[in-house]
Amino acid sequence: MTPTAYLDRHNFNNPTHHRPLDFSREVDPTAVGMRTEFVQKLVGAFEHQYKRKFHSAAQLVVLRHGQVVVDRTIGTLSFENNTPVTPHTPFLLFSASKAITAMAVHKLIEEGKVAWDAPVAYYWPVWGQRDKQQATIRHVFTHQSGIAQPHLMQQIPLWPFWKLVTLDIALTRAEFEPGTACGYQTVNFGFILGEVIRRVTGMDAGTYIENTIFKPLGLEDSTVRISRAALKTSPRLAAGGKTFKNAVWLFNQPIIRRALIPAATMHASARDLAVFYQMLLNGGEYAGQRLFQPETIGGAIAPGYKGPDRTMQTESFWAHGFHLGGESKATATAFIGGEGKGSSESTFAHYGMGTCMAWADWREQVVVAFTCNKLLEPPGPDARWNQLNNWVWDALS
Repeated sequence: MTPTAYLDRHNFNNPTHHRPLDFSREVDPTAVGMRTEFVQKLVGAFEHQYKRKFHSAAQLVVLRHGQVVVDRTIGTLSFENNTPVTPHTPFLLFSASKAITAMAVHKLIEEGKVAWDAPVAYYWPVWGQRDKQQATIRHVFTHQSGIAQPHLMQQIPLWPFWKLVTLDIALTRAEFEPGTACGYQTVNFGFILGEVIRRVTGMDAGTYIENTIFKPLGLEDSTVRISRAALKTSPRLAAGGKTFKNAVWLFNQPIIRRALIPAATMHASARDLAVFYQMLLNGGEYAGQRLFQPETIGGAIAPGYKGPDRTMQTESFWAHGFHLGGESKATATAFIGGEGKGSSESTFAHYGMGTCMAWADWREQVVVAFTCNKLLEPPGPDARWNQLNNWVWDALS
């Protein structure tokens, strides 16, 4: 196979190929080609957001060429609880979980156990009904499976019960012919891919993801299903207005927060997210271990769909489990989220409902991971992300 473009641009002297990231110190930005004054402005913006009560707690990590440029933590577990957060505090990732679940399925594709263009029904026969028969694994990756979030509110009581929620999805009629449109699969993305994982491996999605990704990477702050004890150390969600008030109440409930929802309920620190994305930049290798073949990463971050999204009511640019960066020519705005003004097709990312974000850019060999616990009123989440990310791009200019 022809080497992927992102590997052609890679610096194989990157130390994380052979040893873990060194979080004991921040390097001089100039040593990795970043401008110190703009890195200082980035840190200032991070601190200013906290002072303005954009959230009660946050973490920020910026890497370049496998070196730690920024590693900051600020705040407390909630506006009412003064227990300080640490670099190891696990935050709810919301949809930033999707990138990790997607990579678990890409591992099965790499091993020949799942095929890109095989129907989902090949692995999960009961799925093959009600106009979903032609939906493929590729369609799920690019949110073109035909079921985005129908009867979302009625489905919520089923989320903690895997057999019930997956049966409900299997019996759901497609909203559109698979492959003919895009509709962001808010939680169904993880339930569909998670059931494929279960049927192919015999393990629940959480066990498989932890064995395949978290443990090999040494991600001690990351869990697919957070324990009761760890949940007490995770920041409580807060809402900045009416838009997310119900979502915050729901995801603060332990029964939901601890449920196996592979598209929404993983927990991790910004450090762990940064390690995951650095491994992806490295072509699947980290600290002397190879988790994925380079071609697998290349396929995961390759463009998959660009166009209207029925769920998001905007244009989307999807790879296969990731957002891609850049601007929509139709609207002159970022496709989804806020990778910032320098993002492009080489920028791959995922966001978590108004809170967390993580992205990497293979041209610039940079990783950014940010966690927080307050959902701001739209367009506040994008503005918060863009404020941070634009300083990163300025530092790289």
